Amino acid sequence: MVYTNPHAPSCPWYPVTEKVGAPNIKWCEETLCQWVSEPANTWSNLGYMIVALIIMYLANKNNQNSKLKQFGPIIFFMGAMSFFYHQSNFYLSQILDFVGMFFFVGWCKGMNLIRLKKLDEKNLLKFNLLVATLLSTVLHFMYVSGIKFQILILISGIFIVVTEILAQRQKRVGFGWFLATLGFLIVAFSFSLIDHKRIWCDPTQHGWLSQGHAIWHWVAALGMFTIYKHYSQAKLQEK
Repeated sequence: MVYTNPHAPSCPWYPVTEKVGAPNIKWCEETLCQWVSEPANTWSNLGYMIVALIIMYLANKNNQNSKLKQFGPIIFFMGAMSFFYHQSNFYLSQILDFVGMFFFVGWCKGMNLIRLKKLDEKNLLKFNLLVATLLSTVLHFMYVSGIKFQILILISGIFIVVTEILAQRQKRVGFGWFLATLGFLIVAFSFSLIDHKRIWCDPTQHGWLSQGHAIWHWVAALGMFTIYKHYSQAKLQEK
């Protein structure tokens, strides 16, 4: 499958995109001939990084366990890789963007499997690395085959919801923060979808809230904080 290079021949990211390939999707925002090729979709990732720093501060201030201390760096990495992807718009940076998301969903999957006694908590990091490696391999085969690999995140999300429900049956904990996360992510996904489908689309606008996919970043960042609040409940720290 051949994907179209979004950069003009004279632009900074054109040569590397020609060598390693173009991304499999084009969001509404036009690709500018500069080092930050999608300003709105790039700078909006600061939301993830700000939330990540807040989570890291709270996890250390409250002397939380190693599982929770992993989450802040994961979200910071996810935001940084998404920043780089939208800045550069080529296939390798898109892979890194998805690796960041795979670490996020892998952590949530692992946290639920620990609650279900299907995973030893000391193996959470190893499990997450394995999930990211496997999903990245599947991603590449889907890319070559022309299949939209964005569905991998949706499938992972369904897995997290199902395992959360199963874990709740074993040990009831507060569900409000989890529902808030679902709400934020549904709203965020809706903005991203109307961007992709060009329902709301003005490619020439580059303000931080001017693109649907940029709003996805800002709103989803709030979801990262609420999912942290869910897993940091005192009742979930009990043995």
